[in-house]
Parts: sequence; structure tokens; C-alpha cells
Amino acid sequence: MARHIRKRDLSPVLGAAEAWITRSLVQDQSVFSDQPLWTGPLVSEVYHAFVDHPDFGEDTFIAKLKGQLQNASAPAQQLLAEMLWALLLFPSNTKARTKRQQIREMWALSGEFLADNHPLLTDAVLVGVGSGGPGFNNYRPEELAYLITLVRDLKGRDQAERQRSLTIYDAFMQWIAGVPRDGSRQYRHMLRFFAFPDRVERMSSNNHRRKILEAYGVAPTRETKQWNDQQLDEALFTLRATLGRENPGTVLDFYEPPLKERWSEEQKVKTVDGEVTIVVPNDEEEQEEAPIPEATKVELRPSLHIQARLAEIGAIMGLKIWVPPNDRGRVRELVSNTHHAAFLEQLPLNYDNATIDTIEQIDVLWLRGRSIMRAFEVEHTTAVYSGLLRMADLLALQPNMDIRLYIVAPDERRDKVFREMRRPVFTYLERGPLSRNCAFISYESVDAIRSQEHLAHLNDSVIEEYEERADTGEA
Repeated sequence: MARHIRKRDLSPVLGAAEAWITRSLVQDQSVFSDQPLWTGPLVSEVYHAFVDHPDFGEDTFIAKLKGQLQNASAPAQQLLAEMLWALLLFPSNTKARTKRQQIREMWALSGEFLADNHPLLTDAVLVGVGSGGPGFNNYRPEELAYLITLVRDLKGRDQAERQRSLTIYDAFMQWIAGVPRDGSRQYRHMLRFFAFPDRVERMSSNNHRRKILEAYGVAPTRETKQWNDQQLDEALFTLRATLGRENPGTVLDFYEPPLKERWSEEQKVKTVDGEVTIVVPNDEEEQEEAPIPEATKVELRPSLHIQARLAEIGAIMGLKIWVPPNDRGRVRELVSNTHHAAFLEQLPLNYDNATIDTIEQIDVLWLRGRSIMRAFEVEHTTAVYSGLLRMADLLALQPNMDIRLYIVAPDERRDKVFREMRRPVFTYLERGPLSRNCAFISYESVDAIRSQEHLAHLNDSVIEEYEERADTGEA
């Protein structure tokens, strides 16, 4: 069943999930300690701090989460850290290192510290099960609120009823259908898989379920759109049984060959640079995402702070810094006066006007002498197009230019950046696919680099320890 795939061993993740369900959801015990953290009163305290007091501000998810829990009790702060662990257990498109860092930061609010090598924080556990998808990553606060709401409902029931709801599939479906949720939350699929990995596919999207059922001739999408989660699960369970009989002794997974090619929107194309994967997005895939609340539709200016951190990192390492004139003044104000001398007022480059005009608009450049070492586009908008387009423009104008290119965005935007990077328009560049020439750096990774103690003794290659690439991630 879906607990077995070829590309990695899921048993450590599933073992951790099973222990969490038993110890924490059915009982009240912590997953990281011997304390009873998953109690009704502590869950209610977390609910009040986070769900009842949403933060629609401009900061990152983790920064806002810390702010919302800063006045909570130490046990509640630790419980929230464990809830974050549970939230991040499924997604494979967030690095284990990033998950571990965020979980430990939340736990540290309590004044205690989690060991980096805790058995439940290892790469084998945090590697993930499958992609969270854009809906999950873009709306992580809503997903966390839903998880907290689910747990709060469970803790209002006796232990025997919790045990039944989390171990009997029909009882689970009846229970979770009665818990209110805001929008089409993906965590309901993740929790269902963890509870029933022998019956439920490792999918966080019903869009994928419908595409598979249509591609294999089970039922057209116009029909399955009317089906509920249980009907989709049952149809896929029957389909898997049929495919298993047709492929005896083969480990089958809908996200791996040979099954994936029949339904996935990903396609292999041949270019002069070799075979690459492209994605042809469709409107339906985006509809799984909940609409952005009006209160959050503000210009997200954390990008200026990220530009400033990138500028400081480069300056500390002895590089010259370019920031576009429109942002330079505000970015310099966020940087220590000792680093102001690193900012350039004019680029020391000899290119044609079109190339210079393009380069000048890139959010942050690191230069050594007359050479650009790294170029960063800080992408804070929902569409994530502008930074990708500027990088593609640069490669189209100067295909032989040897510059390392980066899109910098919040961790929850990673999946969106990778999907857009693999569009056909970014694939057929003379230099080669953009996905092979441009990497992703999360806001959180920028903060981690800036906090390194001996940054002045490092060179710009330190960035490569934190970069992530679309052609090596899981779609």
C-alpha cells in the first residue's frame, strides 16, 4: 500500500506518526518529553493564543507564531512546538533542517532546549511523506489552526472514543466530518494517511485523487467532484488492488513510475540541455487554495528586511553590494552603519543597455571587483512571477554570463516557486532550463546564515549549503 515507496523509507515517519497518535492524541503525553502536554486545558490555552488571536501582520510565519505564544505558559509553548512538528511531519518539500530549526525555536520559547539529535528530529523522521502542495504551504497558519481545532475537539471526548476515532476508518471519517474547518484544509488528508496508511494514499489534495481516477478510467472529474473524501479513498483503494494484481511483486506508488506518467501534469521534454521536467499549471490545481482573507491583502514589506540581511551578509564577507535605487535608502537604514560603505551607487559593469537595465533592478547583488558573484530576487508576492521573469530575462540577454541566481521567498512559498520555475516558458532558454540555473533560498535560511558566528571568515559559497533546487525536489 501507500506506506511503501521506492525512493525512500517511510517507516521512520510512519512510526513517529503512530507513536504521536497513540501517546498524544489518544493519551495526553508529550512526544519530546515525559510530560503530559496534550491535555485539554493546555490545548485550550494554545487555541486561545493562536486561533482566537490571528496575526495578519507582515512578518514570517515563525516570527508571528512566536509573538502569538510569547505570553503563554511554558507547557503551552512546548505543546505548540509539538503541534508544529505534527504539522510538518507530512510535507517532503520542506527540508528536514528547516523543520528542525523551526520546531526547536518554538520549544526554546519555554526556556528549555531540544537536542538537535532528538530521535524525533532526525532527517529520517522529518524527511516527509509527500509534497504539501501550494495550498498547504501558502496557508500554513490556517492549517495549524485546523490541527489545533481537531485536537481540541478530540480532547473533549473520553479516551475510549478518541481511540475508536483514530483507529477505525469509518469512525474517523464520521468524527473529522463534524469538526469545523475554514476552507479546503489539506491537513485532513495528512492526518487520515497517518492514521490509516494501509487504506489511504499519501496525497494531500483531492485534485490529485480525481486526476488519477479519471486517467485510469474509473470516473470522470465532473463526476468525482461531487464525491466526498471517503468515496475517493474507496475508489483509489479498489484501483490500487487492481493495479497490484496486474503488477505482482512491484512496489506501486501513484507518485512514482510507471503510474505517475499516466495522470501527472508533469511532463518530460527534451532540450539541448538534456531531458527536463516541466509543469503545465491549470486553474483547477490553484482552486484547492483558500482565498486570501481581506485582512491579509497588504503589501508585504518583510522583503526589505530580507534585502537588508542579504546586504549585511555580503558586506560582512567583504563583498560589494548593489540594491536598486528605489530600495537602497530604506535598505541602508536597516543595515548597520559600519556596512554602508559596501553599497555601490553605480554598477562597474560593461554590458549593453538592456542588460544593465535588467541587472540594476535585481533586488540584491554581491560583487567582487567587477564580477557579480550572486544575484538575489526577493519574491514576496503570491504570483512569484516577477523575480523569475527578471532572472529569465537576464539569462536570455546574456546566456554566457556566469552568475549564481537565487529566488528568496518565505519557506511556505517554496512549492509555488518550484512549480512556476518549471513552466515551459522558463525551460527553453538558450542557457538551459531556469530550474538548473536558479536556486531557492528561504527567508528562514537567510536568517540562519546571518546568525552564523564566524561569518566574516566565510566566503560567499556558504549560501550553497542552504540553496534548494527545483530539479532535485519532489513535485
